[in-house]
Amino acid sequence: MTASFTTKLLGLAAYTGLVAVTVPYIQHHHRNIILPSRVLNAVLPRYYPAGDVAAGGTGTGTGTAPADPFVCRAQNYTTQIVSLDPLVVYIHDFLGEADVAALLAAGEPAFRPSHVEKHGRAQGTPDRTSWSAGLPADDTAVRCVLRRAEAFMGTMLAPGRDEIGPPQLVRYTAAQRFNLHHDWYDAFQPDRGGGGGGRRRDRRWNRVASFLAVLQDECTGGETWFPALRAVTPQHLRRDEREGEGEGEGRAPPPRPPPWRRHEDGGLAFRPVRGNAVFWVNLHANGTGDERVRHAGLPLGSGLKTAMNIWPRRYIGPEAWAEGQEPPEEAEEGKRVSDWGGKQEKEEEEELVVDDAEVDPI
Repeated sequence: MTASFTTKLLGLAAYTGLVAVTVPYIQHHHRNIILPSRVLNAVLPRYYPAGDVAAGGTGTGTGTAPADPFVCRAQNYTTQIVSLDPLVVYIHDFLGEADVAALLAAGEPAFRPSHVEKHGRAQGTPDRTSWSAGLPADDTAVRCVLRRAEAFMGTMLAPGRDEIGPPQLVRYTAAQRFNLHHDWYDAFQPDRGGGGGGRRRDRRWNRVASFLAVLQDECTGGETWFPALRAVTPQHLRRDEREGEGEGEGRAPPPRPPPWRRHEDGGLAFRPVRGNAVFWVNLHANGTGDERVRHAGLPLGSGLKTAMNIWPRRYIGPEAWAEGQEPPEEAEEGKRVSDWGGKQEKEEEEELVVDDAEVDPI
C-alpha cells in the first residue's frame, strides 16, 4: 500500500515538473497558444515567475508581489516642454519605485501577444510583436497612478463627461517592435461600457491624449520615435544633467545622452528611462486626429522594456455627460461636437491603431 502510494506521488511530481518545463517552451515558440488559466496559475508559478510564463519563458518577470502593502503617495515629478504644437511634454519621475513594483505585480499574470485595431477589428499583425497586459481597475496602485495622470491633465478632462480610460502594460523583448501607428481612432468609438444601472449610454469616445510611462529599461534600442515631431528650438547641444547624478567619487559623472534625440530619419526619438513618461495630445480642437503624433516603438537590440499606456477618453454624444451634470452653457456646444467622429477623411490604406488590452472597464 505504502509503496503504491509512493510510486503515485513520485509519478505526479515528475508529471508536474514536465509540465512546468514544457509549457513555457510551447508558449515561447507558439505565441497564439493560450493555455487554461488554471494550468498557468496552479502549476507554473511554483517553478517560474509569473512574468516568465506570460512572456513565453523569457525570464523577465518579478514573480512576486511587493512585500509591503502599496500606499499611494504624491510623486514629485518635473516636466519639460518638448513641443508646443502638437503639445508633447516629457515627465521626469512620473512613477516612483513603489509604483513600478506594484504595477508590474498587477500586470504580470495577464501578458498576452499584443493586438491592433485594423480594418475595424482587433487582430494580431507582424507590425506589432510586443506583449500587452490589461491592468485591473480596482488595484490600488493602478488607481493611484491614474489619479496622478488625471491631475496632470488639468482642465483637459471634464468631470462628469470624460474618463481616464483603461490602462495597460506593454512589454518588448529582443527584436520586438511596433511599427508606425497612432493612438486615436478615425471615428469616435461607441460606448461599450455600462452606464447607470448597467445601461450603455448614447455616447462615443476617442483618445484625446496619451501617456507612455516606462517601468523597465534594461535594454538597448527600444526608443519611441515620432517622425513628424519637431522641438521648439534646436536641441543638438543638449546634455541631460539629471542622468548620472551621484555617480563616481570626487569626479564628474560620465556624460549620458538626453532622454530624447533628433532621429537620423527626422523627428524625435525618446529613449526608455525607468520612471519617466512622455505625454502628448492626440486630437485637434475639432476632434480630428493629429497625424503629427504618429509614432513607432523601435526594435529592441537586447534586454527588456516594459511601459504603461494611459489613454484618456473624450466623450461626445447626447449622453456624454452623466445625468444631471451637463453645464447649461455647454448644451449647444455638445450638440455641435457630436458630429466630430464623421469628419475625419480616411486614407486609402487604413492605418494601425493601438488596441486596448482586455481589461475591466473603468
